[in-house]
Amino acid sequence: MGYKAGQGLGKEGAGRIEPIPLNIKTDRGGIGMEEAKKRKAEEELEHYRKKVQAKQKNEIKSLEDFRSRVRTEREERKIEGDLRRSQRACEHLDSQKCITVPREEWYWPKVENEEEVDGLQEEEEAEEEAREEDIVELTSFDQLQILTSYLRGIHFYCIWCGTTYNDEEDLSSNCPGDTAADHE
Repeated sequence: MGYKAGQGLGKEGAGRIEPIPLNIKTDRGGIGMEEAKKRKAEEELEHYRKKVQAKQKNEIKSLEDFRSRVRTEREERKIEGDLRRSQRACEHLDSQKCITVPREEWYWPKVENEEEVDGLQEEEEAEEEAREEDIVELTSFDQLQILTSYLRGIHFYCIWCGTTYNDEEDLSSNCPGDTAADHE
């Protein structure tokens, strides 16, 4: 038929040189079973990748939530510290002007008095609870703003500068502002 070893098939010898390989089937699956297994493995891999991506997104969100929560807690502690400093300064400056009762109860720091009689203390707590029900609770931030404006308006004092100014004009010209952010 004209075939010579090492030569390609066909009239011009440009066809296949190597014979078709023989694949011996060892399992009991039918034709196309290997393709189905391969497709199933790819689907499982894709499902796993999606699962890993979702887990990574949750971890990133969790980390962002943690950072946000820590930042918020730090800011709240700073505000509460500034409020306590303002209360002490207010009490000191009010006492210098012979003011014996604060304008609002929370303008001065709370004093724990161990010598109070239990009955009197319980009565005061009941009155305080009744007043608290009628009054909307101010946040520490709101209290700080109100108290610093009181200190600036009445005593010409800035807690962040730590200075008592001579008058309103001296305060406005020498103090950078009425918030902690203005003093940074």
